[in-house]
Amino acid sequence: MLMSMGMSAGALSQASAAEANGGDELQEIVVTSIRKSLERSIEVKREANAIVDVISAEGVGKFPDTNVAESLSHLPGISVDRQFGEGEKISILGTDPALNRVLVDGQTIGSADWGGNPNDPNSRTFNYTLLSPEIIDQAEVYKSTEARIDEGSLGGTVIIHTRKPLDLDANTMRASLGYSYNTRSAEGNPRGSLLYSWKNAANNFGVMVAGTYDKEDLSRAGIEFFGYSKGSTITSNPTVTGSGSLATATYPAGINAAYFQQTRERQGLQGAIQYQPTDTLDLNLSGIYIHGNYNNFSQSRFIYPAASTNAFTAVTLNNGLITGATLGNGAYTELDTNYRKTTVQTARVNFAGTWTPTADWKVVTDAGFTRAYGGKDPEYLLSFYSSAPYSFSYDGSKTSVTYAGGSSAADDMTTKATGQQVGGIAAQMNTDQEAYFQQDVTHDVNWGPLSSVQAGVKYTDHMNSVRAYGSKTYSNGSVSLSSLGASSIPTDLFDGLDASGDLVKFSTISKDAVIKYLDSLNTTYYRDYGSEYKVTEANSAAYVQTNFKGDKYRGNLGVRYVHTADDIKYWDSPDSGKTYDGVTQTSRYGRFLPSFNFAYDAADNVVVRFGAAEVVARPRYADMAGAFSKDDTQHTASGGNPNLKPYESNNYDLSAEWYFNKDSLVSGEFFFRQISSYIVTTTTTQVLADNTHGGTASYDVSHPVNFTDANVKGFSAMFQTNIAYGFGIQSNYTYAIADTSNGYNMPYLSRHTYNIIPYYEDGPIQARVSLGWRSNYFTSIGRLASNNMTDSYMQLDFSTTYSINDNLQATFNASNLLDEMYYQYNNTKAAPIGYYRNGSVYSINMSYKM
Repeated sequence: MLMSMGMSAGALSQASAAEANGGDELQEIVVTSIRKSLERSIEVKREANAIVDVISAEGVGKFPDTNVAESLSHLPGISVDRQFGEGEKISILGTDPALNRVLVDGQTIGSADWGGNPNDPNSRTFNYTLLSPEIIDQAEVYKSTEARIDEGSLGGTVIIHTRKPLDLDANTMRASLGYSYNTRSAEGNPRGSLLYSWKNAANNFGVMVAGTYDKEDLSRAGIEFFGYSKGSTITSNPTVTGSGSLATATYPAGINAAYFQQTRERQGLQGAIQYQPTDTLDLNLSGIYIHGNYNNFSQSRFIYPAASTNAFTAVTLNNGLITGATLGNGAYTELDTNYRKTTVQTARVNFAGTWTPTADWKVVTDAGFTRAYGGKDPEYLLSFYSSAPYSFSYDGSKTSVTYAGGSSAADDMTTKATGQQVGGIAAQMNTDQEAYFQQDVTHDVNWGPLSSVQAGVKYTDHMNSVRAYGSKTYSNGSVSLSSLGASSIPTDLFDGLDASGDLVKFSTISKDAVIKYLDSLNTTYYRDYGSEYKVTEANSAAYVQTNFKGDKYRGNLGVRYVHTADDIKYWDSPDSGKTYDGVTQTSRYGRFLPSFNFAYDAADNVVVRFGAAEVVARPRYADMAGAFSKDDTQHTASGGNPNLKPYESNNYDLSAEWYFNKDSLVSGEFFFRQISSYIVTTTTTQVLADNTHGGTASYDVSHPVNFTDANVKGFSAMFQTNIAYGFGIQSNYTYAIADTSNGYNMPYLSRHTYNIIPYYEDGPIQARVSLGWRSNYFTSIGRLASNNMTDSYMQLDFSTTYSINDNLQATFNASNLLDEMYYQYNNTKAAPIGYYRNGSVYSINMSYKM
């Protein structure tokens, strides 16, 4: 069930959330219904101190969610980005998803992403679409930290707990089988899971195994704008309509009709062996394996006015924008067909031992290894070209492209001539791995207000690397699009996007045709040194934390020391890519990180809490590497900065809760993040070699720098209550703003976010409606230094469950019922960057338990 709660450290190692408040046991929450779950969550919340939000496994199952990120997004202060329909990463209290860590059973899990994902691959966060909710026992979001919790998060830390066999009844079995349908891809797919747990009669040895399978076909249609160029770059002498200066007005560098198809097929396996040879010793060996295929095919036909500056014959000006233009002979049109074969694998094995030699001493030891692979291997790119005249227009809501000769003229496209480059075959593979050891000791005491003392050490050895190769594939004769079996895209593909004309009427070829043709040509392969890097990072940490409690107060005070040693290897070119030399740079730093949490019972039904801490978050691995990578399709490039310093922040949290009934709560939280050494990306324009298409081109090159200080502040409010006759409601609202020393925007920070979740539960019927909304937010600096913003987004989901008997349930889910548009723009909504629709998803599911 969804819970907003606080939790103290007590006798708690971070791998266990069962103990708190100086060694006292928190009540175990066994969810049997929505209302009982809310009552129990409120009961636990009243006795805790650190600010934590929690979702139990039963709660995840009762939301119409495809992954854990979607369920977490219902909590106050948490939001997700849905560029591909489902949430992949979460933002906590207005901070970048890359600055919020995810721990599984208190430890890092290897993270690698699928090739072509623009949502920040090679960062320190985790792609939640890989983690099936079936293997989760509980997910916690720590907004105020404690010394015992791993460092590395600015907004908050997510700790996911998996199941243990001795916590379940002998011969426990859970099975589910379902089917989902996406309205935009018009495809349906199965989904299933199976969990079995056994333990002996002595209740000291158990084995559990769980498997999951999930498949989803995505079909995303979108209209994209490749940044904006100045009218001063137009070299012809066009006729001008409207008022204003042509030289200072801006026009779209390119307008693209993007057709993205992807099949996401995931299999997961989790196992655990638990043994308690004595009453004082608990041993647990667990493993997780996740395998995902994320093959995707992008088909993009775009006009490129920025490459046709001598072809403009007429332009229309409106408020500093060139909102329409006509281009004659020599106008540039390109069709890119791009197929990526991409596999993502994540594995982890963990050994945990808990020794309780006496009633007041506990020693917890964790050791393990995790590894993940991802990327694209290979990637095929084949391009076609046309010089047919066209006109375009846009106004921020509608976009149109019309060819003078109609759609047939636009489809008359060919590859480049003999000896010229037609595309290429490339690969980029990412590896992420970590070995770790941790030991925590807790001693319960009775020293006045002190109830327990905790101390611990941790060591991690992490490696993140990218290996890459590229190629140049040369034409043996110009080939037309039609000769490779071209066919028209679906007529309704771009419905709902207000795009018209020949922009949404074009022909393309299949991925099999792309692969077959490129494989038949002469291809020269080369190692892509500029994209490669290897970051080896050793982290050593130690902490001490005291926990205290009195008649009306409780809390903890601690300090954590962490030392980080980075060895960064990459290739540097002194002659613009002709030769490369290996470079190794090192970085060493240490930080003391104090933390304090305090909870006070101001009245019988009112609790006030305060938390303060110094925290750090390390830069993205790719940002730390001096490697330099290019995208020859989008003409963008990025380079790292091995001299980056970590983010640092002073975090303050203040909350108050009023429990006006046993199942009802009103709460409010104020938060303040005082961030220094904030890393921002700066973009410059450089002329670089285009290895895919040949020749040179202007690239927007981005580099990360420690540039600014920032303050993130705001508040969140939550209200939940059982109303009457089976009806109840959960709701929350978050307000967040940021101040930066140079006026830069903070990525992924929405000023307003709210969730309204009414529910009904009576007898065998449960139903829930989830309405979530977030205001616009900044995402990145894009092409031609565009200030990429994402417009407000509303998500409407529905779920209902009918219990046929005590063992069998039927569930119907509907997500993204509004088929909401994901809209990005450059500063003003009249200057779009891209807008997409991903479709609604409907599913039915049968679940069985025994």
